[in-house]
Amino acid sequence: MSSIEGAVSQIDAVQAALVLRPQTAASEDLTCKRALVDDPSEVELLGVSFSQRPARWYDEWCDALGADPTAATVITTPELGDDDLGDRDLGVETVAAPSNLTGVGVKTTPYLNEWSDAVVAVESLTVLLQYASPQVVYRFLHVLTTRIQTTGSAGQFYLDPTIQDAQTVDLLTTLFDVVVECDGGEDDWTVRRRE
Repeated sequence: MSSIEGAVSQIDAVQAALVLRPQTAASEDLTCKRALVDDPSEVELLGVSFSQRPARWYDEWCDALGADPTAATVITTPELGDDDLGDRDLGVETVAAPSNLTGVGVKTTPYLNEWSDAVVAVESLTVLLQYASPQVVYRFLHVLTTRIQTTGSAGQFYLDPTIQDAQTVDLLTTLFDVVVECDGGEDDWTVRRRE
């Protein structure tokens, strides 16, 4: 067992990482986000977030990276997307509802095709699973992780395993190169690589 920094330092060149942590460990997300990015000064950040307003989402990522990303766009709903961005250099794309995973996939494609240092951040799978069945989320993630791999991008996906049944968690973990998991307290992180 180790800290999140120690656990993530074991990872090298990961394209798709699943972070399993209960909401009580969400305070570690900023550290995890930074640790999973190869070069924060070159990041082109593509987010999928249905739980935060874009400005707050962007500010948290800037804190995690220690700098503004080179480019950033977040996909959200119209209700959350209607946000005052101030002077943030952030694009906002919307889909009608979190259940519109086809729409989310369509919105990600141009960015993954055009950006050379894209990091896709899906926060959170827990929310997506409230709107779509595990099988539908699995199919969406299979397509998205395949696009991430074929475009040479990277992806971070966050899930609270205490809210989902073990069968769903086990199903989703099969899609990722690495699973970073909080096994208890903030110093109990482990890393599993896909065989």
